[in-house]
Amino acid sequence: MTLSRVLRSVPMMATALIAALGVFTAPAGASPLPAGTGTPVLHFNADGSTSVEGVIESGHPVTIDFDPARLPGCRGADEYGDSWGISVQYRIDGGDLRVYPVTERVTADGKDTTIRSLGTLQLRPDTHHLQMWFVNQDRSGCQEEDTNHGANYQFDINQPPVLARATYRADWSETLTGPLRRGGALVIDYDPARLPQCRATYRGYPAWDITAFYRFDGGPVQSAPVNQGAEAIPFRIDVPANAQKIETWFKISNYYAQCSAYDSDYGKNYTFSIN
Repeated sequence: MTLSRVLRSVPMMATALIAALGVFTAPAGASPLPAGTGTPVLHFNADGSTSVEGVIESGHPVTIDFDPARLPGCRGADEYGDSWGISVQYRIDGGDLRVYPVTERVTADGKDTTIRSLGTLQLRPDTHHLQMWFVNQDRSGCQEEDTNHGANYQFDINQPPVLARATYRADWSETLTGPLRRGGALVIDYDPARLPQCRATYRGYPAWDITAFYRFDGGPVQSAPVNQGAEAIPFRIDVPANAQKIETWFKISNYYAQCSAYDSDYGKNYTFSIN
């Protein structure tokens, strides 16, 4: 039997995907993130309990692991199979409402099945508070919510000091402000206008993203997103205690076409010395 992991489009879930602030999705069925990823995880367990794995810090991602058994109603189906999905709705520092799916639908033998999925939110460096709740909906209009008895789920964000900021502006200038020190932190603030290529859309929504790549002293390459659509999302990098320099470069990719472009200072990469 061949399993085809194809999402069937539903307007509610498409809206949720685009409305999120700086996110990756990591489909995982019923499994949490592998141990040792370093990303904190908020677990919402089937028995109604909630637990935090790791430390939630500003400028770093946090992963949402929600067990669909917490919202067992609204399990609509149609000729294609399951027609329901669960999303997390959240506000950062009391700001705009954001939505992101915590389930996905996969198709096997022509039938849709809704499965558990992980949603990862990239927090801005100045984030202080995160509140969230969960909504289950199906195509019939049935809806149920998990709101912590109306109080919503509230999380304070740890605030390590940010010592330096690298800013990459639309006019192709780059500046480093603040002391970049070993054992400190660096915020990457990248303007998406620097990479205008590959800007296709899908059903009216951006179908591209920009990734920052970085490495210390020629070591392993690491990466993080720097945008959600045209909106820039600064992120924080922790500087190792023995680092001498950091290199950065950026890539835009299109989801649906083989199109990509780089911003790498003509292949030299953007390099900053660390004191």
